[in-house]
Amino acid sequence: MALVAACNKPENKKKYVKGERLEQFTTTKQYPGKVADESLNDWKKKIPEIEQISITSTADGEKQPALYYDSGSPDKKPLLVVLHSWSSEYLQVVSIPYAIWAKLNDWVFIQPNYRGAFKKPEAMASDLAVQDIIDAVNFAKGSSNIDPSRIYIVGSSGGAMTALVTAGRHPDIWAGVVAWVPVFNLVDWYKFSQNYPHRDYNRHIVNACGGEPIPGTPAAAECLRRSPSTYLQNVKGVPVFLAHGTIDVLVPPDHSIRAYNMLVDSADQIPQWQMDSLVRYQKIPEGMEGDGPSKYFGPKDPKVLYTKKSGVVDLVLYYGVHDMAYNPSLQWLSEQKK
Repeated sequence: MALVAACNKPENKKKYVKGERLEQFTTTKQYPGKVADESLNDWKKKIPEIEQISITSTADGEKQPALYYDSGSPDKKPLLVVLHSWSSEYLQVVSIPYAIWAKLNDWVFIQPNYRGAFKKPEAMASDLAVQDIIDAVNFAKGSSNIDPSRIYIVGSSGGAMTALVTAGRHPDIWAGVVAWVPVFNLVDWYKFSQNYPHRDYNRHIVNACGGEPIPGTPAAAECLRRSPSTYLQNVKGVPVFLAHGTIDVLVPPDHSIRAYNMLVDSADQIPQWQMDSLVRYQKIPEGMEGDGPSKYFGPKDPKVLYTKKSGVVDLVLYYGVHDMAYNPSLQWLSEQKK
């Protein structure tokens, strides 16, 4: 299925054309403003039909907001669940290109809040947050004519972490899971982040998990309950796309590789020394043999340095930072079906 071309400047007046790639703002870093920016006005300008809805949690009865799009056509449609990143909430505007794709290709789109930014115990891939995502899927299934063989979930950073956790806890739902620059293990990431200037994230982890996640503590156990490393063994057989930048200093690329290793047979796993070398030198080490170019990345997408496929799992390492690209995500998802 072809990808969307979009112009985000209203004065340009270029129409969205089905059959073209998104050539402007191909990644979240290229999208105007900050990644965590939120604006309902921006959503309404780009997708006037977008709805602000409220979904009652089946876990605690709380009403949770979400953004929702459905064309209303009678056809069976794929469902695209997009998860906001760590420091934002459901109005995060960098997800707009995904909704544009849904509108052009008659998919249903939903972006749940799943308890908002990852600063409190209710958020950060908690039981409540995961249930909110399942409730969002069930809302869509009850409101639209959803094709159950084409239900997809995508996220980056904290959203990717939560997508993998949700897939691990409910693997029967998903026809495809896309995770850009995910955190694989919160305990390990907390330790790594002590040496870097992004310590706000560590304060969030302490708030959410009830203390410093020192190995052996209740806080560490709680962090592991919120980490993909605890659940990914359940995802085997579900198509998963993992992508990570080789110069990402926020979440190092070994997190995606460890997720990949957990999903594939031992013969296809990437050895620890190659992961260590990649993180230390920020480049693909000699002897790390991959599968060649990726058909999902175009010339304006991040430069692909390494790909490896094992069964239904795809790993891509690109030259870049903590980011997410729209075209590869949607092109890969459009090929996935139960």
